Amino acid sequence: MNRTSRIIGFIVLVLFAAMFALPFVWQVSTSLKTEDQVGKAEFDLVPRAQVMDLNGKTVEVKPISRKGSMQVVEVKEGALKGAQMTVAPEKLSLRPHLEWSNYSEGFKAFPFFRMLKNTLVICVLVVGGTVLSCSLAAYGLACISWKGREVLFWAMLATMMLPAQVTMIPLFQTFKGLGWINTILPLVVPAFCGNAFFIFMLRQFYRTIPASLMEAARIDGAGDLRIWATIVLPLSKPALAVVAVFSFIGAWNDFLGPLLYLMDDDKYTLAIGLARLQGQYSSDWGRMMAMSVVMTLPLVVLFFLAQRTFVEGIKLGGVKG
Repeated sequence: MNRTSRIIGFIVLVLFAAMFALPFVWQVSTSLKTEDQVGKAEFDLVPRAQVMDLNGKTVEVKPISRKGSMQVVEVKEGALKGAQMTVAPEKLSLRPHLEWSNYSEGFKAFPFFRMLKNTLVICVLVVGGTVLSCSLAAYGLACISWKGREVLFWAMLATMMLPAQVTMIPLFQTFKGLGWINTILPLVVPAFCGNAFFIFMLRQFYRTIPASLMEAARIDGAGDLRIWATIVLPLSKPALAVVAVFSFIGAWNDFLGPLLYLMDDDKYTLAIGLARLQGQYSSDWGRMMAMSVVMTLPLVVLFFLAQRTFVEGIKLGGVKG
């Protein structure tokens, strides 16, 4: 690849990176704005507020209306907070203004830490159940020969074509009959029953592991569970990391599941708490975006911590070299 091709490729990657980063940048910017700044037609990447000099101090003001060539403003801070004044437009200026109170007020708007605990409990159980069940199922479909294996594999893949809305009501009725409504069991137990996509991905990964390794273990007297635990799993860390990250993101962001199955406030997750910031007739977008940033940061940190393993898992290769 020549120098020009590398430069073009780098530019394309930077453009795509900027395109995907823009929503997050907009989210962070909005989280630091007041309601007045959020409602402005023009977009300011760095939030700015109008200020004026009042008795030797710079105070923030809010434009209300025009009176001829003069501007009517409302003082938003200081001893004259709430007072309306008529000033010449040239006395007004813009300065950067970051509304950090959106974060502190956002934490007070709903029981954040209780909902964080509920969310983390569900996420840990979902990740553990998904990794365990999918790795076992994938091992049976990839490393053990038995009659009907391929038929069952394709039948499992066919379940991926079913929309979640089709199974929503039957699942709810099933969980209701089991007495699991208003518990975390409907959110956790399905993870221990496997996920068709993750089973498919791990199966494809396991098929790249040399069969000679498993045959040698069988000659030494190892059973399938021991082979799975001591040979397959250690070689599958990258693929298992992908499964863990994706299942964690799914459980962390899940809104519909907790909304359907949880009834008590003390069992709600962060996704439900965030939705509460949106009212029927109005929404506090600053606080909502502040809490959205707080919810997004753990996912970003998780990805960067597992980035190398995550990328290796995407390559789907069991043995290097």
